[in-house]
Amino acid sequence: MNYLKWLSFIFLAFLLQMHFFPFNQRLNLTVVVVYVFGLKSLSSQTRTYGFSSMAGTKSALFGACIGLIEDILSGAIIGPNFFSKGIIGFASTAIFSEVFFQWTRFWGGMALFGITLFDGLIFTGLRVLFTNLHINDFVFLQGIAAPAVINAAFGIIFRPRQ
Repeated sequence: MNYLKWLSFIFLAFLLQMHFFPFNQRLNLTVVVVYVFGLKSLSSQTRTYGFSSMAGTKSALFGACIGLIEDILSGAIIGPNFFSKGIIGFASTAIFSEVFFQWTRFWGGMALFGITLFDGLIFTGLRVLFTNLHINDFVFLQGIAAPAVINAAFGIIFRPRQ
């Protein structure tokens, strides 16, 4: 049952990402799905006793799988989304394991804002590095800032398991 729930979230994120363009910008909802999976994999014991390597590994693997699917669907080189979503999965558990921060609505929004910016930087940086892609700086910044602002709202809404 749990697998079906996460598969439906992934499918819905990809569907909305492909067909919904607010402010003429592409959404990055797969980051939100990886972030929420990382938050939900944290247990109260993990938050009490520090970072759990099992939760981090599970979230990183989940993020890497979503990134691999996103790379395959994009038709470009395989690796940038795989790498960035794997790091995001690991970071989402490490940030709120109460070693760095205790989750609040403010820190949840800021974390997802920063994670979305990081995802855009890693993805575009690896594409530029390996494919000699030339991009306009303003278009690049606009392309990663708009999804980051939209995703910050999701960071305020979704919280770790109690």
